Amino acid sequence: MNAKSTKDKWPLAIFLAAFLIRLIYLLQSRSSPLFFYPMVDEQWHYQWAKEIIGGNFWGSEAYFRGPLYPYFLALLLKITGDSIFWTRLLQMIFPSVSASLIYLIGRHVLSKKVGIIAAFGFALYGTMIFYDAMLLIESLFIMLNLGGIYLMLKYRRESSLKIWALTGLIFGLSAITRPNILLLSPLFLLWIYINFSEIRERFRRLAIPGVFFLAMMIPILGVTLRSYLVAGEAILISSQGGVNFYIGNNRDAEGLTMLMPELELDESLPWTEFTATTRAAAEKEAGRTLTAGEESSFWSRKAWQFITENPGKFLGLTLRKLVYLSVGFENSDNQDIYFSRQYSSLYSALLWKKIIYFPYGLLFPLALAGMFAGWRMRKELSLLYLFIIGYIPTIILFLVTARHRLPLVPFLLIFAAIALTELVRLWKNGFRKKSAVIVGIFLVTVALCNRTYFDIGFSNISQMHFNLGLTYEKQGNLAMAEREYKKALEDNPQSATTLNNLGFVQFRLGKPEEAQAQFERAIQSEPQFAEAYNNLGLIMEARQDFGSAEAYYKRAINIEPELYQGYLNLGDLYLGQDNLVMAELYYLQAREVAPKRKEIYFKLGGLYGRKQEFDKAEKMFMEGAALGEPSASDLVNWGNIYFATSRPDDVIGLYKRAIAKDSNFLQGYFNLALTFNNYGYPVDSARIYLERLLRINPQFAPARELLERLGQ
Repeated sequence: MNAKSTKDKWPLAIFLAAFLIRLIYLLQSRSSPLFFYPMVDEQWHYQWAKEIIGGNFWGSEAYFRGPLYPYFLALLLKITGDSIFWTRLLQMIFPSVSASLIYLIGRHVLSKKVGIIAAFGFALYGTMIFYDAMLLIESLFIMLNLGGIYLMLKYRRESSLKIWALTGLIFGLSAITRPNILLLSPLFLLWIYINFSEIRERFRRLAIPGVFFLAMMIPILGVTLRSYLVAGEAILISSQGGVNFYIGNNRDAEGLTMLMPELELDESLPWTEFTATTRAAAEKEAGRTLTAGEESSFWSRKAWQFITENPGKFLGLTLRKLVYLSVGFENSDNQDIYFSRQYSSLYSALLWKKIIYFPYGLLFPLALAGMFAGWRMRKELSLLYLFIIGYIPTIILFLVTARHRLPLVPFLLIFAAIALTELVRLWKNGFRKKSAVIVGIFLVTVALCNRTYFDIGFSNISQMHFNLGLTYEKQGNLAMAEREYKKALEDNPQSATTLNNLGFVQFRLGKPEEAQAQFERAIQSEPQFAEAYNNLGLIMEARQDFGSAEAYYKRAINIEPELYQGYLNLGDLYLGQDNLVMAELYYLQAREVAPKRKEIYFKLGGLYGRKQEFDKAEKMFMEGAALGEPSASDLVNWGNIYFATSRPDDVIGLYKRAIAKDSNFLQGYFNLALTFNNYGYPVDSARIYLERLLRINPQFAPARELLERLGQ
């Protein structure tokens, strides 16, 4: 590092500015109910990270998507003690480093002024701030790309194999974050080879891109090896590519949202079930069980079949996606970008859609003008041109959303800064015509990029209210959940999923008549909506109309044989009528349909306990606990097995876990007191828990009776 660079304080100043701006945004956006409850992709990454922390470090299946970000997220969660706020805040280090890297790239290719303008543009870029705060891969992916590009530019004249190995390694890490960067690797290798044209010896000239490539493959082949050892299949990085390619290229595709003719991809399908749903659809059509790699290949073949059989439609779809890529409107995919402005005044000032779609509606025209203005310096800027040109196909071959075009933004910002600085330079030097051309390109592009085309320009308000309803439901705030679902229906009154969710919330709120009406409306909207029939069964069962409840449950599983909840409800129904044989039958069917649902095993454990088949009961509880944490009532039922088989130490441990999980769980306190009393523990041991129980509910008669007997 030379003396000049050591005195440059701009990288630190830019880092601090970017971090401070994001800190302010985080503090303001905490008012959003979604802040502490990750949804969609965020939820997937969060759950994956929790599994890593929980001991399932290597996983048990092929990675569906690039794995590096979830492992980074797991590290952040571990450091912060699972704090959502502090995890989001620590993640802000990534984009703050990116801002400094943009400055360094801009300074290196042209001037310090270009670097400063582009870097502060990034620090204040509203869409970037929005996604930087989310538990998504973009912040890490962009930082890695910028780090790799900076090293390529800085050492473009140096043949140090260590430097080029480090650069390749960074892009390898980028590839296991989001694999589509691999599509640019041939361009990078070509650029490196051409850049060392002064080296006449072919072997030495090939050594640099060769080392770059080999180093890039180290993280990738590590992931491939892991897939082979864990899943028995050598998948390069992830199995997501095929289904994503098909989502972007099929007869129903429109380039903005996830659409597949084979299944309904809407708000009713959480990401946790997405892979299983697409796998089931592929296997049904293929007529056999598929591995993760085979499923990816299946969907890729279908996409290519669509392209080859419908070249005109594919071309039209691709051109349409190019328009979406250029238009200033930000197409949301996890949370509504514009709806979220209400939670932060800073964010609201940095992103809007009045007159122009700010900021992208300003950035893209400026960047195009900058590409024209910078053409005279194309040799110095060639890698930036190459990145933009090479990365665009990785977007338009799939879906065009605000999030997916974010990796272009840092490079567009550099070209936008070039446009501004070149315009000033030309004007000062009297080159009025060249200045006018740059301004003309900018004005024409602004006019074109700030209009609505096709289906773009419309926010999915219904989806946003639906997500808020789900979030409030998770929080247990059923009144607010009901309000948000009703707002979602104002914009989309025929949504069977929203009607069903609203009905279920109203059922839990003690409004069975209103709930029934919502379920019936859901069925009118979608006659084969199995979940609505299942929920109608719950209402009938609550009214003790067991015949109707049974009929609705059976209708639900006839429509959707994979609806495990229908089998569970039938099992519960028969269990309540002491028909243990039928209850066991339906619980076992539920297990066959959904072998990884922990609640099925806990219900089977309770059933076998009632049948006094204690070995079977213990096995079910242990298998359920291996799949997930038991509830307080599950722990008590498990403890009852050991109570009946005279294992007081095990009983006490489970009952104590139950009341630690739910401090108001009366049965847990009472059963603990019974255990202490029945197995000869000191009287005070039982009395303590009875007194705690009666402080919660003084009317709990069995506790009073036992306390009186203890006193005697």
